Amino acid sequence: MRVGVVAAGAAVADAAASQPQVSDAGHDDAPQRRSPLLGRSPLRVVFRLAQVTILLWAVVVLVERYDETATQPVDSATQKADLVLGDEVFSDSFERADGPLGGDESWQVVTGNWVIADGSAQIVEDPAGALVPALAVTDVPAAERLVIQMTIDSPKDGVGVVYGYTGPGEFNRIGFNPTFAAVGVEQIRNGGAETIGRFGPVGIPATYEVSLEFARDELQLWVGNQVVGQVALDGAGAPRSFGLSSAAGSPAKFDDVRVYVGP
Repeated sequence: MRVGVVAAGAAVADAAASQPQVSDAGHDDAPQRRSPLLGRSPLRVVFRLAQVTILLWAVVVLVERYDETATQPVDSATQKADLVLGDEVFSDSFERADGPLGGDESWQVVTGNWVIADGSAQIVEDPAGALVPALAVTDVPAAERLVIQMTIDSPKDGVGVVYGYTGPGEFNRIGFNPTFAAVGVEQIRNGGAETIGRFGPVGIPATYEVSLEFARDELQLWVGNQVVGQVALDGAGAPRSFGLSSAAGSPAKFDDVRVYVGP
């Protein structure tokens, strides 16, 4: 009886072994049609979407800020720099007879054709284009804090102010560029120029108010009532001179020049 059972069991085992084996290869070769997102963590997908949203928001904000700042006019007649001015030590409204600038020794004409006309200091345009900036300078007293203000009337690029003038090739120059909505500061040494500040965008209309504040070993630059930027003075302190400037013979008018010291 036992032998029969064993024989029957062996027959069953042989039958099972003889059954055809189903390969898994068919399943491995079957195309996988799962959604790409199903293979990623839901948190990772949310994080990526948040990154893209923040990036798009930042781009929109930057574009809106540029458009608003670059196109916003600065009304020099109504907006003044919000500054503590101190004691006035120099002023010139150019309300005198027309003629060459510097005839009364208030200003030293370095380069360019400068005149007083219609109650303003003007640079007469050089049709050929000047190779060097037109300069007219004057001295100011020594002070720990110095504020210089003036009105500039010109839509041309490169019109501006100089400070720290010690010679024709030794000064610092601030140039206003309405076309590019930008302001640049150059250090002129031995006739060569090095940019030490570039600021923008800033709205610069045809007529604008400029303020320079020298204090705490730093120049703070304003257009209207807007702070444009700061430039380090590198221990030089407040300058002992400043002036009017126009690059490449661009025509410009300067008016209501004022200088304050302290407190």
